[in-house]
Amino acid sequence: MGNLRALADKTKIHPVLLGTILGFLTTIPEFMVGLNAVRRDMIAISLGNIWGGIIVIFGLILGLSIVLQREIKTDGRLRAILPSFILITFSIFLGLKGSLHYYDGLLLSACYLLLVYLDYLAGGNYQADESAEKIVLREESPIRGWTRFKEKFLSWHRELSRETRWALIGLFLVSVSSYAIMELADIALGVFPLPPFLVGLLIFSLGTNLPEISVAFRALKTKNGFLSFGHLVGSAVSNVLVLSLLTFITPVSMFVSWRYYVLIIFIAFILSAVSFFYVTRRRFQRWEGFVLILFYLAFVLFELL
Repeated sequence: MGNLRALADKTKIHPVLLGTILGFLTTIPEFMVGLNAVRRDMIAISLGNIWGGIIVIFGLILGLSIVLQREIKTDGRLRAILPSFILITFSIFLGLKGSLHYYDGLLLSACYLLLVYLDYLAGGNYQADESAEKIVLREESPIRGWTRFKEKFLSWHRELSRETRWALIGLFLVSVSSYAIMELADIALGVFPLPPFLVGLLIFSLGTNLPEISVAFRALKTKNGFLSFGHLVGSAVSNVLVLSLLTFITPVSMFVSWRYYVLIIFIAFILSAVSFFYVTRRRFQRWEGFVLILFYLAFVLFELL
């Protein structure tokens, strides 16, 4: 989180765009679950996981983050998050057809790339953290500044090498665990006649968002709530990219039941609430976090009825 803060300040890239990049990396569990769901012909679990994860991200994780941090400052610019929310909503309404094919995936992928570009444009007026310490560093002599740059570069190189190793190890563990989880889910669904979409919606969506929960709790220590929020937005919209990639492998069919309509209603409510809270007072307040958590709990209750 600290490195992302520094990167945002140096490049003037908006935290929502940085969050999109980080969110893409932390949606690997959703993608691996999707691949194994396709292999087991249990695509409904993956669909529930992808769309249920959006409820988990903006209802449970963001709500808890706001409550624990008491408030999270924003820039109050709706255009920074609106394209992401439009793409999420569009993908869900696209599912009302009852099936998604490769041409739907191409459309969603193109929209995702356009979104990244729009996020980049939205960051044009991003204000870096101009602390007194940074101003002093900027006024240092060129020689001393070059020395500090080399030291930081070597430090980032070591850090990147270490993070890359851990990422490869994590990818292997996620691949193995997602395979095992889908095998167990297949057995469990044979014993307990639960709808696979519901299992993905309420259970898998929690498990595959553990990286997002981890990043949110790390943000508590560094007080970088805005970057954590940007990561959550990026992670949610990356779920749409995962969905589009799955359509390239196989056509995605779904049964549009009343649970799907409940999902649409709650996602519309939560995204509207987050958008409203984002622009008012340029901060998320603690009571707003409680509202988002209540939305999530109400969603779970309605889906279990």
